[in-house]
Amino acid sequence: MTESELPKASLGDNERRRVKQLAALPVALALAAYVGQILTSSLIDSQPLLLISLNATDPMLLLAANQSGPVAFLLVGAIRLFAPDLFLHQLGWEFGPATKNYLAEEFGKNSGLLRTIAVLERWFPRVGWLLLFLVPGYPMCLLAGIARMKRIPFVAVNLAGTLSRLLLIYWVSSVFEGPIGAVVRFISRFSLPFTLLMVVLVVLQSGRNKKRADGA
Repeated sequence: MTESELPKASLGDNERRRVKQLAALPVALALAAYVGQILTSSLIDSQPLLLISLNATDPMLLLAANQSGPVAFLLVGAIRLFAPDLFLHQLGWEFGPATKNYLAEEFGKNSGLLRTIAVLERWFPRVGWLLLFLVPGYPMCLLAGIARMKRIPFVAVNLAGTLSRLLLIYWVSSVFEGPIGAVVRFISRFSLPFTLLMVVLVVLQSGRNKKRADGA
């Protein structure tokens, strides 16, 4: 997203405080995902539901599904995935296009979040509902709010997409139960080197994100 594509509206001090209030939970959960990534080898075998309550990315969900019952997996997974979405939708709803200006100031104009929003924005007028069903993540929820998608349809489509994703992941984990179980055992067996690897990856990810923000 280039500077010319960003809206000109800026936020005042009170509005910035409101943005930070709405963003507090999504940001906290994003940071929790890093913690979960580092603790994968410690939690995946003994506490898989705790792992996905921290980090609900597809690889973690797939590993945890192999170690969990279907009801608990669906419940914890749905709560974790949906928890930040209403806050993000409300953020976009309240501040509209100016939300993107704030994100550019905080994370840089070349941040992955803004680039993803820019791509989704091109398709949203035609297939917004489908996009929300397929990819109900942070960028899509912000965009749905900016585009003023009504709350009830947003919740219905979002939850339908989230539950469909979890059911698909659980089905895949049952089909490939043996290989996924072997991966879980491998991670547990080599817990220390795997944890060190995750620490390195988290540091690299954080450094890359900071470089993008500084280079905006």
